[in-house]
Amino acid sequence: MQFFHSLDWVDRKILDQQFALLRKHRPQPLANDVVIVGIDEKTFATFKEPFALWHPHLGKFLRAMALARPSTLGLDIVLPKHSYHFLLPQYDQSLLLGLIAIKPVAPVFLAQNMDPEGNLNQIFAPYISIAGKDSLASVMVCLDEDGAARRLDHSSCPQLEQFPTMSGKMAHQIGIQRKQTGLIDFSVGAPFSYVPFIEVLEWFDQHNEQQLTALFRNKPVLLGVILPYEDRLTMPVALLRDEPAARAVPGVLLHAQALRSLMAQGMILPFPQYYLVCLAGCAALFWFGGNGLKKGSAFAIFPFVMLGFSFWLLGKGLHFPVAGIIGSGALAFTSRLSLDAILQIREKRFLRDTFSSYVSPHILKEIVAGRLSQNLGGTRRKVCVLFSDIRNFTTRSEGLPPEDLISLLNEYFTEMTQAIHNHEGTVDKFIGDGMMAFFGAPNDLDFPETNAIQAAQEMLTRLQLVNASLQSRGIEPIDIGIGLHAGDVIIGHVGSASRHEYTAIGDVVNTASRLEGLTKELKYPIICSAQVAKVVKYKHGLTDLGEHAVKGHSAVHVYGCNPAANIEGGL
Repeated sequence: MQFFHSLDWVDRKILDQQFALLRKHRPQPLANDVVIVGIDEKTFATFKEPFALWHPHLGKFLRAMALARPSTLGLDIVLPKHSYHFLLPQYDQSLLLGLIAIKPVAPVFLAQNMDPEGNLNQIFAPYISIAGKDSLASVMVCLDEDGAARRLDHSSCPQLEQFPTMSGKMAHQIGIQRKQTGLIDFSVGAPFSYVPFIEVLEWFDQHNEQQLTALFRNKPVLLGVILPYEDRLTMPVALLRDEPAARAVPGVLLHAQALRSLMAQGMILPFPQYYLVCLAGCAALFWFGGNGLKKGSAFAIFPFVMLGFSFWLLGKGLHFPVAGIIGSGALAFTSRLSLDAILQIREKRFLRDTFSSYVSPHILKEIVAGRLSQNLGGTRRKVCVLFSDIRNFTTRSEGLPPEDLISLLNEYFTEMTQAIHNHEGTVDKFIGDGMMAFFGAPNDLDFPETNAIQAAQEMLTRLQLVNASLQSRGIEPIDIGIGLHAGDVIIGHVGSASRHEYTAIGDVVNTASRLEGLTKELKYPIICSAQVAKVVKYKHGLTDLGEHAVKGHSAVHVYGCNPAANIEGGL
């Protein structure tokens, strides 16, 4: 419940906007609407005596109302609590006579409020005697946490349980038997205009009964103060016609709007709390399930569905606060999204840590990104395949202990692998003392042939470092041969459903392997096919060696590469 309460401010903002939309698009006009008589600046300027001494003017107003015959009359002003007979004999008489005049014509209700200490304001007893004890009505207003007045209910004003509201008493008097407290319906009626108090007195003095009856006959009437800076309350909507943008309006308008609510379909009732909790629990189901498009789309439209449902219910007289429900769904959705993101990051980190030494960085990147299909099979791609092999390794291996042999290979492959990775190549496999790599998959390259021959040259450079290390330990240096060929291959997963590898197959692979075998015979460390030489341009160091027969293949036009060649690159 604390979660719902923390979002009350959001619900209040939503409610205010909904009332504004209802007033604009679904206005509810009232027959015999509430009429407000306003004691405004013009009135105060006309009468020079203090308001507490307005007995004659108020008495005259009541006699005017007796002529007009409203259905009920509410005085939202503070009547004197003392007699002023000591100032002028029979000074109270005019107000008393006014109450006597209106009493048999229309029920009149006298405003009673509380002072800051919580005490009810007192009214001169003879006034109550004439109007009747039941004429006392509460005009207490309890504000929401944001300082706005939206309701007259027991939850915000417990005192209302003992003191019925003026709007409730006036509604009861005209035959409306509804719950008198709750959320005020601010969608009912148009903005209020008011009849100036001074004009009512002038019509009475002029015996203009026709004007009085035309405005007030059989309508509920409220008398209140309408001043620019006094007795103002902030409300959800602008209620005063003369101030269309002002939400801070005279307090009498709150009671008039509350009376309107009772005259229409009643106060806005709260949606049962139990159902709100259940719906919030349902919204929390966004925690479950994946984070796919369907769930994301459902979450995207969820707030609009809730807001639309809330708007529809408000028009039916129910306040359905949606912030807690939407917040519950959002909390569940974002929490699950965050958790899944954290788990995904941890899973990717685990994959990188676990497989970084088993697969090429480019393949690992595709695996982590989820772009590498796990299905068997492959796709046709243009790549440049590189094969390398240590010359006379079989003879060397016979004279070295296995431990030293493994150490030598690891040292050698570490440097060769780094050279291939530096030029965006993918190491396919190690075959004894040989290795296979390809350029152009899984990451696309504009000129895989250029990357491949640059990697081959770096391999030869790094080989010098390896040999220097070997010689420093008294081990004979090694020589390698590298074969390069470019063309279309099938790239993908090859093997069984339980054990397979990402590799390249095709004639290009076999040819690259055969070209590596020519390096010893032709005495060039790098042998490439015409397909590679056609793409890679050299200032020097590329020698046309003509066509040569290779095992299991027709003759191939090959080129020898000088290790010191300088690559320009490009097409």
